[in-house]
Amino acid sequence: MCIKASTTHNNDPLRRSANYQRNIWVPQFIESLQSEVKDMLIDDTVGCLTKLELIDDLERLGVGYHFEKEVKSILAILFINSDACVKDDLHSTALYFRLLRQCGYKVSQGNVINQINMSGNLRLGLCEEVKEMLSLYEASHLGLRGENILHEAKYRTVKHLKLLINENKDSSLAEEVNHALELPLHWRMPRLEAKYYIHAYQREEKMNPILFELAMLDFNMLQSTYQHELRNLSSWWKHLGLSDKLSFARDRLVESFLGSVGVAYKPQYQCCREWITKSVCLIIAIDDIYDIYGSLHELELFTAAVERWEIEAMEGLPDYMKICFLALFNTTNDIVYMKYKEDGVDILLYVKKAWADFCKAMLLEAKWSKMGYMPSLNEYLENAWVSSSTTIGLVLAFFGTGQPVTHEALISLNNNPDLIYYSAMILRLCNDLATSSAELERGDVPSAIQCQMHEGYISQEVARENIGDLISEMWKKLNESIYDSPFEDSFINIVVNNARTAHSIYQHGDGIGVQDHEAKKRVTELLVEPLSI
Repeated sequence: MCIKASTTHNNDPLRRSANYQRNIWVPQFIESLQSEVKDMLIDDTVGCLTKLELIDDLERLGVGYHFEKEVKSILAILFINSDACVKDDLHSTALYFRLLRQCGYKVSQGNVINQINMSGNLRLGLCEEVKEMLSLYEASHLGLRGENILHEAKYRTVKHLKLLINENKDSSLAEEVNHALELPLHWRMPRLEAKYYIHAYQREEKMNPILFELAMLDFNMLQSTYQHELRNLSSWWKHLGLSDKLSFARDRLVESFLGSVGVAYKPQYQCCREWITKSVCLIIAIDDIYDIYGSLHELELFTAAVERWEIEAMEGLPDYMKICFLALFNTTNDIVYMKYKEDGVDILLYVKKAWADFCKAMLLEAKWSKMGYMPSLNEYLENAWVSSSTTIGLVLAFFGTGQPVTHEALISLNNNPDLIYYSAMILRLCNDLATSSAELERGDVPSAIQCQMHEGYISQEVARENIGDLISEMWKKLNESIYDSPFEDSFINIVVNNARTAHSIYQHGDGIGVQDHEAKKRVTELLVEPLSI
């Protein structure tokens, strides 16, 4: 390295310069990349399939949020001119179907069915055939109730893809298929999928250097934002001191923050991530009070205190509950104050109701457990979607992401619409699949697994398969609930992301209760390790 002495003036001390290259990752450079991508999107000389594949790559690489207006405009045009996109092959037709439905267009399954019938047994060569099958497989997860052809296509493609991979030794192709079969794209947490796909995209022949560079930079910049937020939340959690006072409860700040990133990953949602993280930390502590530590009498007192939402309601609570109630009361009221100060909107009524409903649902489960009562599956689920705590996080997300606070939206939010209900149900069922064996050993509250085993006199293995099928049905209903919703697309995406995040957290076991290899891997990939530029 050549180091030169600089010239001096007016008796200034001698200065040295290493002649380092100037930082090229300035905002202007990133903006230039975004401008080039926009040019690709609006290029009228390229065909429909090229546009669809570009949009798909942008979404999977995690940078689609930069081009929301352009993407919506393109998909709106393609929706009107559907004949131009659905006549070529099964891949383009299935991709069109999936992207349009993801954007909220209720496109018909008819064109996909026609291509399935035309494709027959699909002998196109291995790579082409895998591409066709993967596209159909991913599209099938956007199906609704009653779309039985798509439902059958899902099982058909799974079987077909497994056969194709067994016949071939291509490791990269096998990895792509296994990744999809492990969890479909529509069910995956967006930011974790982004990091996976950036690595996969780099190996593809069609890799566009501009998209790749933008995705790398964007991932690292967002990760840096998340790290800054997590440091601030760590100070808050330490200052709150709840983990020191409740030694029996799980201390899971990082996992709570990871969940908030899964639900609301966009940089402008910092407030939302903060609120969700704080609420989940409190939810975990309260959950352990109801499930493990508290007596039934104490739990009844705590539930009544939360319903009253007054400092005087603490009277009669044991010390460990007083500290927990104060942490909940003060943290929630701080959030309410910030929202009112900034926007003049009083959200206390909605947040109080969400916390009270959660505690009442937890109390009922505690009574079942202490009485040795095993509810039917329907009875359990009627309460369990509330005890999943989803409504708390999503109510905070609604107000924390700048949603238009219309009268219609508030009424729907207060009545727990299908959109929130099915997202909550997916989280509950994913949680039960991941934790039921451990909870059964501890004698905790019943889960969907145990309820079905008891009700149907079936094995745990069969019960798990049935719950897996029920999750698929809940996804169909969640897909359907986005249509005619009073909420903005941004909030709808957050509600769907809640279900996606549940799959990622509980995919390999209890990602909250157990800090094992997989749980650490998720944290490391998303919050610790940057991509090498």
